[in-house]
Amino acid sequence: MKKLKYDCEGSVLIILLLTISVVVLIGAVALSFAVKNYKIKKINSSVKQTLYLAEAGIEEAYVITNEFIEEAITYAISKAEEFEEIETKVNVNSESMQYSINNEITTEKYNIVFNRAFKSFIKGTCNDISPNDSLIAVLKKNNAYVTYNNGYPKIDPKLTELTDHFIIEIKSTYMNGSIKKEIKLICKIIIPEYDDCILSDDLKLEDIIKVLEWKMER
Repeated sequence: MKKLKYDCEGSVLIILLLTISVVVLIGAVALSFAVKNYKIKKINSSVKQTLYLAEAGIEEAYVITNEFIEEAITYAISKAEEFEEIETKVNVNSESMQYSINNEITTEKYNIVFNRAFKSFIKGTCNDISPNDSLIAVLKKNNAYVTYNNGYPKIDPKLTELTDHFIIEIKSTYMNGSIKKEIKLICKIIIPEYDDCILSDDLKLEDIIKVLEWKMER
């Protein structure tokens, strides 16, 4: 009887140890899954935050570009108006027919003056204003960005001049640990006519700055 009792107690002990082992194993597996889920959620959160900050950088760069183009238009109009005043004084005593002919020529001259002034302002080559930072220089100023913190976002702009327009390519990069996100924006900046800027009520800034591409690079 004693032997049977000891065997029963031994069996209960073994079952108890097995039960504890199973419970511990289940607990360890559950803990492992919980830790993995936490890490995944944390990584996903970091990825989303990094992407959001890179996107915020490119949005700010787009706003800065729009504001800069408005200033370029204002400057170009002022230079064309200065030229207009000079031309008016020169032609004020001309005969009506001659003035009509000269006026047609002068209108084209206004557009040329406006065009050159607009381009010069964007490239930062105006001699009569100081400082005259180019669009590229303004976009690279870190203190212009509300989202700038600890070196990010990094804004990398590139400007290409063509006959009747510019192409501006802007990259916004944000790093969060090992996570890197990059957003690219490409815009076409059309050089407007002087008459369109002063006479047309339908001309809008989006008619001058056209978004060609806005996408995540990585």
